[in-house]
Amino acid sequence: MSTYNGEKYIKEQLESIIAQKGVKISLLVRDDGSSDRTAAILKRYSQEHENISYYTGNNLGASKSFFDLLKKADHSADYFAFSDQDDYWLPDKLIRAVKMLRQIKQQDIPLLYGSMVTYASEDLQNGQAVSYRNRRKTGLGNALVENIFMGCTEVFNRSLLELVSSHQPKGEGWHDWWLYLTASAFGKAVYDRNAYILYRQHGSNRLGMQKSWSQRWRNRFSHFQQLRHSLNRQAVQFLKAFDAKYPDKDLVWLLAHYRESPGLRLRLIAEKRIYRQQKMDDLTYRLLFLLGLL
Repeated sequence: MSTYNGEKYIKEQLESIIAQKGVKISLLVRDDGSSDRTAAILKRYSQEHENISYYTGNNLGASKSFFDLLKKADHSADYFAFSDQDDYWLPDKLIRAVKMLRQIKQQDIPLLYGSMVTYASEDLQNGQAVSYRNRRKTGLGNALVENIFMGCTEVFNRSLLELVSSHQPKGEGWHDWWLYLTASAFGKAVYDRNAYILYRQHGSNRLGMQKSWSQRWRNRFSHFQQLRHSLNRQAVQFLKAFDAKYPDKDLVWLLAHYRESPGLRLRLIAEKRIYRQQKMDDLTYRLLFLLGLL
């Protein structure tokens, strides 16, 4: 768990993690330079619970804080999970993920689990289950242009932890998206259409519920602007981080270099192995690729 000025909600999240059923829990928390009472709350919980520990650091931002946690995690554990500070986990959240991961035949490859979330009001009432409306399978071609795995839902095995710990982006990068990319390239990612997290909506939470068609499209255009050239940069980072061959490396290379010539742009927009989950999003992104904006 990475925390930052989370004193208002963190106790509820800590209690929901402690209450997980069917699994043995060890919780490591990194406080990302909080100025409120978050560190004091973490200190008290660590004194009261042997399986909770924490450390503090300078403010790095959420993703870099989580990347740092990956390096310091206990690599002897079988499975690992990211946690935000202000959500609330249902009691079977982790055991559900473990059971789904154990159903995969190959257990020695990097494995990643993600799920839907239930958006809830600030008091955790009035929940509405929300997913990325997946219509196509998970895979590298999707992970290159879309992250359908929210970090707060991700559970992964030791193989993926060790791979990502030793191959992190040198520049900016999203921790949850990086796991989806890595698992898709070297292993397997599975998505659960059930929800086991109450994803709290409040003033400092930027996502918010997207109830109407117009709200969803405003969010899409805002997201497009935030991603300007970032998909290209992420592919470049991925090539640099993994100096090894993996399936469909040519797809990563194409996205990393597509802005270099009109011919490569045309190759990218015609590449059927690269796709977003929804058809309209897929068409929109191909147009943006043609313009060299992503």
